[in-house]
Amino acid sequence: MLLAATLFADSATRLKTDTEKTFFDEVIQACQSATAGIKTTWEEGSRSGDENDDRITEDSEKYPLVHYFNISWADNKRIDEARQKADQKLEAFAPEMQKQVENTDTKAFEELAAKIGKAAEAGDMAEVTRLQKEAEVMAKQMEEGYKPMNQKVESIIEKNMPHDVRMTVRIAINKFYESFNQEPQTGKLSDGTSFYRVEDSRNNNGTWIEGTTFIFLGNEWKAGKDNELSIMQHPEHADKPYASVRSIVVSVEADSKRALDTLNSMNLSALKGLIK
Repeated sequence: MLLAATLFADSATRLKTDTEKTFFDEVIQACQSATAGIKTTWEEGSRSGDENDDRITEDSEKYPLVHYFNISWADNKRIDEARQKADQKLEAFAPEMQKQVENTDTKAFEELAAKIGKAAEAGDMAEVTRLQKEAEVMAKQMEEGYKPMNQKVESIIEKNMPHDVRMTVRIAINKFYESFNQEPQTGKLSDGTSFYRVEDSRNNNGTWIEGTTFIFLGNEWKAGKDNELSIMQHPEHADKPYASVRSIVVSVEADSKRALDTLNSMNLSALKGLIK
């Protein structure tokens, strides 16, 4: 089975040609040069897209070659301090939570669960269905009773959740379409390049996600609409060699000021020089 899986995986790829190797070498070098000037005291969390592998997906020559280069950083000191503070607050709230649990009468629910089990053993599926509906109603009532406690826990976590502690820079080579979940705000970088800011910062399961600032490099980007979504779109130019760069999307997911400072510190000329 392992041999078959390996053969199947290999069948989907092939060795890169010299032209493709050169393309990715130039792209990776430009991405590294573009991001080398980013100054931050935060710890680098992850980096991808900085190696030129020997293999490529079959039929890649039929479409413009694409590449994705990403780097992320985090202020781990502030993140750890905030987590410890939240844990202390939750620990102080724990006795109240335990009291709430102890005061919740689960006996009726347990008895109902036992009845469902007996009905299932007897093969009385109609009775199982009826009892399950009762159980659903009872479960919702219990959930409603826990709601204030859950809201208190969420409030503690959110109040102690640090903002402006993470940043991710993404460079997408030969990306021709980008959609925004809300209307972006526009502005200019110090070199005159237009940027588009989507301020959709939010709490995502206890982690604060910042908004994103985009810039679009290429000669024919146009703003538009895709149904209700605002979009940016660039023609693919199928007539051009597949191993050539037509468009680049750079995005920085970070606090708005940090994202702007980061883009202004980047060597965007290195990326612009790729576009033919």
